[in-house]
Amino acid sequence: MKPLVLKGHSMPITDIMFNKDNDLLFSASKDRNITLWSSEYGERIGTYYHGAAIYSMDIDDQSKYLISSDSTGFVYIWEASNGEIIHKFSLDKLPLIHSVNFNYKNDLISVGYGGRSAGSDSCIDIYKFADLLQKKEKTKPIKQILIPKDKISKTRWFDLGKSLIATSEKGVIYKYDYESKNLLLQKKVHDNIIMDMDISPKEELILTASKDGKAKVINPDTFDIMSELFPQNPVRNINACKFNPLISSDDEKVVKYHAFIAGGQESRDVTTTASKKGGFETLIYDCMFGQELGAILGHFGPVNALAISSDGELLASGSEESSVRVHRINNDEYNNLERR
Repeated sequence: MKPLVLKGHSMPITDIMFNKDNDLLFSASKDRNITLWSSEYGERIGTYYHGAAIYSMDIDDQSKYLISSDSTGFVYIWEASNGEIIHKFSLDKLPLIHSVNFNYKNDLISVGYGGRSAGSDSCIDIYKFADLLQKKEKTKPIKQILIPKDKISKTRWFDLGKSLIATSEKGVIYKYDYESKNLLLQKKVHDNIIMDMDISPKEELILTASKDGKAKVINPDTFDIMSELFPQNPVRNINACKFNPLISSDDEKVVKYHAFIAGGQESRDVTTTASKKGGFETLIYDCMFGQELGAILGHFGPVNALAISSDGELLASGSEESSVRVHRINNDEYNNLERR
């Protein structure tokens, strides 16, 4: 089946995501726009206009509120159904905000950011979402977690909101306790910036992607590396990673121990537009054994973002050349990968 090819942006894609019901797909871009699509038909439903290049977004479980962050230190809260800006606020030092996330109950949001200079401190600010909905001119975070002398790249809630996981430009992964703000665990797992992170639905595994050309499957209790995914011919940046959510299925007949990773060589280093030679394909790996199982072609520039629907039916990829492709992966070709 041919993929849906969505063209609604004029600059590189930075983030993509499905809502919980999997009927909506959101794409964010450096062109300052978030575009809302029908995930089934690929129709553009609406656009959310930001003030600067967007780097992160999240949506609550009811698909009522959309939050997003940009390169000038602003966080926006949107009415998802009509694109109305409910509230927006800025951080004091106007940093590039790499990560905004709802917690499990959708009553808190985390805002992860670092300074603009190398070796600067980073912070994870925690806000009560109800406080932000009151639209006060200045709302202070209820907690702030300081990560000294390292710039964080991604943050995620963990252990049902009892802790937070952060990754950094130095290739380090951190775990912080939410209540005490204490550092629980840290480990250097990559030799370059960690570009993306995913956590399996039942929190059994963490997946990281890095500019060192590798993705790694990590034990969340110890941060020990369980397997390494290292595509070659060509060696490339790994910009995005996602587990198949069926990795956590209780039904042995449908469980999939698969990881999707994507990236590509830097655009300036590519001398051909062939996606295979530039490393622009999305690769499918057995994440337990580190074995490459297959590839999904289509993009003609580095892939910056991946998203997979919670039912494991749809895989979306967003690229430097501003397009989004949506593949239906619950088919015979995909399901038979392990039998080859």
